[in-house]
Amino acid sequence: MLRSIPATLVVCLMPLVLVGCRDNASKADPRTQPPLVRVTKVISATEGSRAFSGVVVARVQSELGFRVSGKILERLVDSGQRVKRGQPLMRLDPVDLRLQAQAEQQSVAAAQARVRQTSADQARYRTLVATGAVSVSAYDQIRAAAATAQAELKAAQAQASVAGNASGYALLLADDDGVVMATLAEPGQVVSAGEAVIRLARAGQREASVQLPETLRPAVGSEAQATLYGAGGTPVSARLRQLADVADPMTRTYEARYVLEGALASAPLGATVTLSLTNKPTQSLLQVPLAAVYDAGKGPGVWDITGQPATVAWRPVSVIAISDEAATVAGQLNAGDRIVALGAHLLKQGERVRPDDAAVAGSQP
Repeated sequence: MLRSIPATLVVCLMPLVLVGCRDNASKADPRTQPPLVRVTKVISATEGSRAFSGVVVARVQSELGFRVSGKILERLVDSGQRVKRGQPLMRLDPVDLRLQAQAEQQSVAAAQARVRQTSADQARYRTLVATGAVSVSAYDQIRAAAATAQAELKAAQAQASVAGNASGYALLLADDDGVVMATLAEPGQVVSAGEAVIRLARAGQREASVQLPETLRPAVGSEAQATLYGAGGTPVSARLRQLADVADPMTRTYEARYVLEGALASAPLGATVTLSLTNKPTQSLLQVPLAAVYDAGKGPGVWDITGQPATVAWRPVSVIAISDEAATVAGQLNAGDRIVALGAHLLKQGERVRPDDAAVAGSQP
């Protein structure tokens, strides 16, 4: 038989049971709580000298080709070779071109024979028409035939001149002093008229070609400091000659051409050059952790933490520069604003969050 529990014992244990229930109720389910986010503060960033890598190029670079079609017989230069104006670069097989020129010369000879014949006929008919032996209409036909023969002779002579020029086009000559950047065809290859076979960098002052972000557009004529990679030495001045108006569709950057001066005026083509630009920003710049910047396909931005209880608001930014751990940005932010430092891709507009305020003091971009 079970012993009955005294009523006094039950009464004593009831408060303990109720306290335990309250403790369990006070522990909220973490799955229903707002996400805990790491917080950092936006700090000011100063824009000083910025360095960009570029390539030494010639101001004018041409792709040369033959003016006639044919089979390449000989390549007379190599990549990197310096050439002079009028120097032979490549040669086509001239046999077909010479035969064509000879054929046109024979056409000229035939046209000349027709001119002589029609001229003689015209002279005879002129005498006959004067005596009434032939009609005027017959004489007009002979005179028209003589005029036609003269026109055909001129056309044949023009065709012969074209064929003669074409035979001379079998030899490709350098049209200016420069350096052969690349040979785009080899002996034995059949090329069409106008097809590029040699890339020639014309002689002259060297330039540095660099790609600048859309947030940096220095004025034409402004100066920068250029240093040749691996050469050391004192930086030399470089002057901006041209800044593209259209961005590269892949990189969204703009090509800038800086004229190199001093010791770099004759720098080797294709060498790497570093350009240092001093930019004076027209807007306040801020620095944030690189992981705080998120782009969901509509442009970069950060999550700003506002209100109480804390919620996140999307703030679009423009990325000015990127380092290993931080990004320099400009946008609808102020120094001291609290933003989400990690996990930006997991949040949505207006979502409640639990800021990890303990991490704010020690978080620096």
